[in-house]
Amino acid sequence: MDDDLRWDLVSAERRDVLALLQDLQMREWDTLSLCAGWRVRDVVGHLTMATDTPLSSAVMGLVRAGFDVDRFLARTAVQRGSAPLTTLLSGWRRAVDSRRTPPGGTAGQMLVEVVSHAQDIRRPLGRQRPTPPERLRTALDTAVRLGGPFGSRQRAAGLHLVAPELDWTAGDPGDPEVRGPGDALLLALLGRAGTLDELDGPGLDRWR
Repeated sequence: MDDDLRWDLVSAERRDVLALLQDLQMREWDTLSLCAGWRVRDVVGHLTMATDTPLSSAVMGLVRAGFDVDRFLARTAVQRGSAPLTTLLSGWRRAVDSRRTPPGGTAGQMLVEVVSHAQDIRRPLGRQRPTPPERLRTALDTAVRLGGPFGSRQRAAGLHLVAPELDWTAGDPGDPEVRGPGDALLLALLGRAGTLDELDGPGLDRWR
């Protein structure tokens, strides 16, 4: 799949998230997401950071965080998420068709981000819906190759992953298997331990 098609998938998922955000009640914006310590509004602030933050501002924020990427992202998400809802929504509308990425980022990474964080928002709100198959399959294909702060390549190593509803697999069939819904697999690959109960297979002990 070429990058134009990946960006189309990113925009489509962002439009679906926009429809969700526009339907939220005020109290729902302050609901805790699946991301530890982040409210729904903080996740939105985090997702728009890549599309509207000048590189110089990001570098300064990283310096202030002692070059600790996780600390930088956590601080920035909460700071940005504290903006008025009108600001958060207008920022999201601008982000829908943006192709900006963090330095060195790719369309595939941005798809992993928006698909996984959409679930981080939807699940605690009880507004779940399965990610459309093409978006989810492409996000999974990307996630199993992502190292660095994602850590999903390391979690996938030595396992045979199976999402039956997508007819999707990754890894060597001879390795211990982890099987389950594609959305739960993606979130588990990214470290969301709360989704492990939706999965099964002999390889699951390694993730637990």
